[in-house]
Amino acid sequence: MSTENADSLALDNGSTSVNDIKSSPEKPVLGENRTSEKVKVACEYILKSQKKLASDNTLSGSELFDKAKKEFPEEFQSTQRNTFLQYLSNTVKDTASYINCLGKRKGYYISSTAQEVAENLSQSKDQSSDVDQKTARRQKEALLYPVLESWLIAQGYQSANVSANRSLGKWGNPDLAGINALDSFNGISVEVVTIEAKTSSEKWEQWIFEAISHRRFANRSYFAFAHPEEAISKIPQDMRYYAELYNIGVLVLSLENETFEKLMQGTLDNSLDSEEVDIVEIYSAPYNFVQPKYQIKFCHALGITCVKELYQWGNQSEQV
Repeated sequence: MSTENADSLALDNGSTSVNDIKSSPEKPVLGENRTSEKVKVACEYILKSQKKLASDNTLSGSELFDKAKKEFPEEFQSTQRNTFLQYLSNTVKDTASYINCLGKRKGYYISSTAQEVAENLSQSKDQSSDVDQKTARRQKEALLYPVLESWLIAQGYQSANVSANRSLGKWGNPDLAGINALDSFNGISVEVVTIEAKTSSEKWEQWIFEAISHRRFANRSYFAFAHPEEAISKIPQDMRYYAELYNIGVLVLSLENETFEKLMQGTLDNSLDSEEVDIVEIYSAPYNFVQPKYQIKFCHALGITCVKELYQWGNQSEQV
């Protein structure tokens, strides 16, 4: 990200920008805030004051603790080091905070990546028609399919892009499907896994229900989305609640910031491959029992009507 772009980003709860930070940020009053909020505000102030604005220019947790006790002696007089560091670690996961960390031993810094992502998403809502926006969104999502298909194959599934299938109605057609067919003493056992893919976590509370709806015919269902690798810690924590409540998995396609920006802007030339993406299974998809009639209906929608078609369906590992 260029300095010019970084300078235009707001980096705190008010109107403070990187230009303001480069001059001299105003020392905040911590007041009667909870300890967790005091740690967040104090550390943001210290990192801005020290010009720690990139991943190669950081302060360790211990250094932040020492500086916080020096800058705000009354507020942190009785705060234990380990307690402070735990609050600091939680702040990194807070999507409303611009404190970032690429690993506890790599130190903390102020990152504008999360704000930049939010602004890019906002700018993408142009004046084009809903139909044009939907088409553009699907075209960008399609760039994620090949690498997700390869991921399913690596997990031992026969896999295929089934996004063009519209036979199962609204929210009944996943983007990718995987099938694992095993011979057993009682016949053939079939496990179905599905993936619903999005280009970002924007409106995830809405889109995640597409993945949830697939559970009626899928033994395992995943919600997947692309995300800049620098802000991988900024995944909304509420996703865990949804994943556990509805028994689905969550996959994050971690991309370099530049690649993610191109994906969002629609300027990515080719589909992503495994060298460009690190797929992180942040929540595993638990196995769910599915009534056979719904599983059979889904298989028929994929063109599978007999055992021969079952074993010939999709792409699979060369070892199969």
